[in-house]
This record gives sequence, C-alpha cells and structure tokens, in this order.
Amino acid sequence: MKILALMLVTLCSLYTVNSFVTPIINDEIELNKPSMVKVVNDTKKTIKIHTGSAHVSLNNGGGSTSVSCETGRKISYSDGSKPTGTIFVIDETMCGKTVKLSTYIK
Repeated sequence: MKILALMLVTLCSLYTVNSFVTPIINDEIELNKPSMVKVVNDTKKTIKIHTGSAHVSLNNGGGSTSVSCETGRKISYSDGSKPTGTIFVIDETMCGKTVKLSTYIK
C-alpha cells in the first residue's frame, strides 16, 4: 500500500512540474522574435513620415528610424501634424530587417 501511495505522489509531482515548465519555454520563444523594423530613406529627397506613433523627418541618403514590428502598422507620408498617405504596411516578414523607402516610393 505504501508503494502505491508513493507512486501516486510521484506521478502528481511530475504532472505539476510539467505544467509549470511548458509556459516558460513558450515565453522564451516569443522573446527571441525580432521586434523592430528599421526604415531607411535611401532616396534623394528628405521625407517626412508618420510611423503610426510619431512624425519623423528622414534626411536624404540614409536618414533612418526604427519602429515596433507590429503587423498591420502603416508607415505614411506626413505633413508634420498628420499622416497624408500610406507608403507601406508592415508585415511579419519585415521584422528584424531594414526597409528601404525607395522600394515603395517611385
């Protein structure tokens, strides 16, 4: 009878440990996901953009800013106080990468 009780306690302990370990492993995977997108103005003009949270002026020939990689976030032209037209929308393939404005501006 003691052996049966000991086996039951051991099985319950293993189940409890497993339920605590699984969420920790999943959280670590999420933390390693790239969280920023770098936007570079590689054009010949200074461009004002709205990043979804701020208005930024990017100097020609390499001015840059970094924004959170949130799928669906719009990067737009800016008049300095409001967005005036969408340049591109961030998708999951852009996370951790550099996006050149010349790819989207003709």
